[in-house]
Amino acid sequence: MSTQQQAFRMHLQRLKAGASQATAISETSRWISDNTFLGNKPYSYKGREFQKKILDSEAPESIIRKCSQMGVTEAAARRALALCGMLKNFTTIYTLPTATLAAIIAKTRINPVIRDSPYLSSTLAGSDNVDVKEFSNNSFLYIRGAASSNAPISIPADLLVHDELDFSDGLVVSQYHSRLTASPYKMKMKLSTPTLPGKGIDYEFSRSRRHFNFVKCSHCNHRFIPHYYDHVRIPGFTGELMSITKSTLHKLKYREAYVECPKCGLVPDLDVKYREWVCENPEENHVAEGFQVSPFDSPTIITPGYLVESSTVYTNIAEFVNFNLGLPFFSKESVLAPDEIRGTIIPNLLEGARYAVMGVDLGKTCHIVVANCSYDGSMQVVHKEAVPLNRLKDRYKELRAKFRVRTAVIDSLPYTDMVMGLQAIDRNLWACVYTQSKGTTLYTIHKKEDDGNTGEQQQRQLNVSRDRTFDSLMSYVRSGDFSMLQSNQELDEEFVTHCTDMRRVKDWNMKTQNLEFRWLKSEEGNDHFWFALSYAYLAKFIIGQTIGEGGGSLNLIGSFKITERKPVSSIIRSM
Repeated sequence: MSTQQQAFRMHLQRLKAGASQATAISETSRWISDNTFLGNKPYSYKGREFQKKILDSEAPESIIRKCSQMGVTEAAARRALALCGMLKNFTTIYTLPTATLAAIIAKTRINPVIRDSPYLSSTLAGSDNVDVKEFSNNSFLYIRGAASSNAPISIPADLLVHDELDFSDGLVVSQYHSRLTASPYKMKMKLSTPTLPGKGIDYEFSRSRRHFNFVKCSHCNHRFIPHYYDHVRIPGFTGELMSITKSTLHKLKYREAYVECPKCGLVPDLDVKYREWVCENPEENHVAEGFQVSPFDSPTIITPGYLVESSTVYTNIAEFVNFNLGLPFFSKESVLAPDEIRGTIIPNLLEGARYAVMGVDLGKTCHIVVANCSYDGSMQVVHKEAVPLNRLKDRYKELRAKFRVRTAVIDSLPYTDMVMGLQAIDRNLWACVYTQSKGTTLYTIHKKEDDGNTGEQQQRQLNVSRDRTFDSLMSYVRSGDFSMLQSNQELDEEFVTHCTDMRRVKDWNMKTQNLEFRWLKSEEGNDHFWFALSYAYLAKFIIGQTIGEGGGSLNLIGSFKITERKPVSSIIRSM
């Protein structure tokens, strides 16, 4: 028996140690409809019958990859309250990306359910604050943001619900796991609209027993999973759905759009009696149960015509696919494709190189990129390697001499002593510090002569806008001015992997409380050569400011000073 099988069996054994508790969890959907209300009527699953399978799951972990407007957050909030109501001494922690969103959910989704439920309202006791609900059976519901490292509260929990996982801080979410250590239940529920393949909820879904809500065609009995681009048809329209725009929408009978059976070509009935949850990979021994929630799971609420119209609202297709279809999507706006990097690899050195730059990504293993640059703006990576931290100083000096490196940029953290030691032997080495700033510039220069404090005179720093720099680098790689000298195939492919692991996704800005584009790494990937390349790219600009390189000049933004001379453990860039 596998470790995952053993974990799942132990979980069920813990639940079934008390028959009433096991029964309660498997009948959560019925408890919700019996004890909670929506308006003046008992809560109904009409139009959203698919929710019952998710709510009644006895798996220790539930993963819901979903589209919007399907009532999944509503269902998750009611499940959290139901388990607090059904089970004694049961604690749930419900998280949202930010404390602000957590407060909104508490006000709009949690409080109304408690208020309208005779059972829940009568058992509410003790704490009834925005972020904590206490019940007379000694059960608690905490509502928290997942935006800062101090968010995980130091109390045990039985159930963790992480809502909008893709827009939450992954490190903070992982810290909550320790809250389950002492629980006999150890339950998790993760739900989110997806972003990129391999990130967040899509990564979690890939590691689950994946369930899809199949349609059994009412005409030919063929079973299939409805997909917008494969199965939606518009009368009289033979083009690609992706080609429809706001300007062409009115010319189409899009309100009459329908789903077509891929086998018989007729219009199947999407009603619940023709639907069935089917596990795609029952032979795999994952602890988690995953559920793909599609807009076609609520056909009376979200129609094919509505989807066609919605597809013309967004500025890019990725947002439509993510939010309206509930699927991850790769786009050129989000990440460099592997072939884009491979296409820059050439067997020969470029002529006309005038100076060399270097970028160093610090870690226990350090990644180095050396590039030749020309005054016309071109840049060619001529050397790349990974070395242990204890060999970096010697190797830095060797490469600096071999390639006659004019300027270099290095991580400022986490090994400050190493940075300052290298700066002591190279006055043209700059430490990169990631900062939040307004405007459109990439970095600010902070030179040693700008500060009279002798304790800081060895520090030469760049205040760098991380996301804008990565945006600029992605455009530059695609510009035709970037190339990479061919080395051994294994090293070249490692470089390609690192450069394509970073993804440009929408994430919460904690200051503005808005969704904004940020660059994030995948769950299990590596990005070290990408950071080293970005540092070499910044070094190119620094030289451009001093020698008048065409197109390289940038405006400057505020400054930041490093005053600590001891090593630090925290890393500024998001992981």
